[in-house]
Amino acid sequence: MAAICTRAARPPICRLYIELPMKRALLHSRMRHCLLGCAVALLASIVVACVLVAHARAVARQKQEAARQAAAEAQAAAEAAAAEQAAQEEAAAEAARQAEEQRQAEEAAAQRKQQVEDAAAAHESVQYGDKLGTIRVEGTQIDCDLYWGDSDAQFDAGAGCSATDGCVLPGENGTVFIGAHTGTYFADLGSAEVGDRIYLDTYWGNFVYEITEMQVIYETDTDKVRWGATEPSCILYTCYPFGILTHTDRRYAVYADPVAADADGVIPQ
Repeated sequence: MAAICTRAARPPICRLYIELPMKRALLHSRMRHCLLGCAVALLASIVVACVLVAHARAVARQKQEAARQAAAEAQAAAEAAAAEQAAQEEAAAEAARQAEEQRQAEEAAAQRKQQVEDAAAAHESVQYGDKLGTIRVEGTQIDCDLYWGDSDAQFDAGAGCSATDGCVLPGENGTVFIGAHTGTYFADLGSAEVGDRIYLDTYWGNFVYEITEMQVIYETDTDKVRWGATEPSCILYTCYPFGILTHTDRRYAVYADPVAADADGVIPQ
């Protein structure tokens, strides 16, 4: 009886031995599925995190690019505004400069017109022997009165402008032909050099001529004294050799051209 009970109790034990591994296998399978699910979930989380990070970086780059673009546009706009303002200021300065030049030109034209009118009026009233003003020659000791005429009376008092042979008054178009004695007022004429200036200060204007050459000529060399010329110039002359007290047929001539001139003659300085 006891043996029978023992044998009868064995099947459940055997089933236990059989079912236990199956349960373990099932548990392991479930655990594997669970671990696989966790791995998949972790991988998905990682992928999602990477996507989010990439998106965040992309958004950050877009914001940076937008900010850079905005800054560039703002700088370009500022530079354009500055350039426009500079152009406007330059245009205004140019307009002001042109207006000032126009004003100065008109003022100079009016002044020159008045000078020409004053000179014309003075020329009409000048009589032979009248004092015209003074003459100075740079680089020399010449500084004396200047008269209209070249007779002994004028040469005894200073230097004289020839009033004949087509010669003209200081400042006019033509040749101003001025002489003086070598022993007195033009004794130092030989010290004049090319580039020195001759100053003819008259009652109607101060005229400046610059020396261009010097030469010894004969009193018969009328082709070398520019009588009757229409171009403005000035020639100073005296007897040669310097200091001679007797008659001589030679003259020391100093040629000069005006520093400034226009169609109306020499421009006063």
